[in-house]
Amino acid sequence: MNGIKIKLCGMTRECDIEYANEAKPDYVGFVFAGTKTKISHDTAKKFRKLLSDKIEAVGVFADEDIGVVAELLNEGTINIAQLHGGEDEKFISELKRMTGCKVIKAVRVASEEDIICAHGTDADYLLFDAYKKGIPGGTGEMFKWAFIQRAYSVIQEEKWKPFFLAGGINIHNVRRAAAFNPCGIDLSSGIETEGFKDRDKMIGIVRRIRDV
Repeated sequence: MNGIKIKLCGMTRECDIEYANEAKPDYVGFVFAGTKTKISHDTAKKFRKLLSDKIEAVGVFADEDIGVVAELLNEGTINIAQLHGGEDEKFISELKRMTGCKVIKAVRVASEEDIICAHGTDADYLLFDAYKKGIPGGTGEMFKWAFIQRAYSVIQEEKWKPFFLAGGINIHNVRRAAAFNPCGIDLSSGIETEGFKDRDKMIGIVRRIRDV
């Protein structure tokens, strides 16, 4: 699984940042949307200072004001914006113009059509997550990964966007997830114990993905 990027999402405690620095993923996620892992901007700024400069911070948003997202990017609290709401192409293009930063657009997958339609985006990456009514992301549930294969058979290879795979991934199924050739794997509940980030799970799954 060498070459696959690793994102550990939902840091809520200082010790989570310590664990991440030890695990050495490519990215950590700071969640600013309404979930159990949501943190404040001040907390994110504090975490950014504690985070290794070899790890990039991704800000996770859902229908946030573009000025707020741009400010966090331009001040360096986050390096990449991950959008889980109804942000349209105008929003994505304007955010990239305002910041020069990369954007991940999340897709709630209920069928292969959701994947096919998403590939027209100006976002730099897609993130495929499970669809659950009323929840913009972070369900901790898997969707049918076979939808990715079906969509790939329809879309021309040169138009296929690099994507992160998310939703219900853990140390037991991460090798199967990697078989779908994502550019990155996004982990949150799969690196938790009783709702909190687990140091051993974080380190263990990074090693599993990198075949250490």
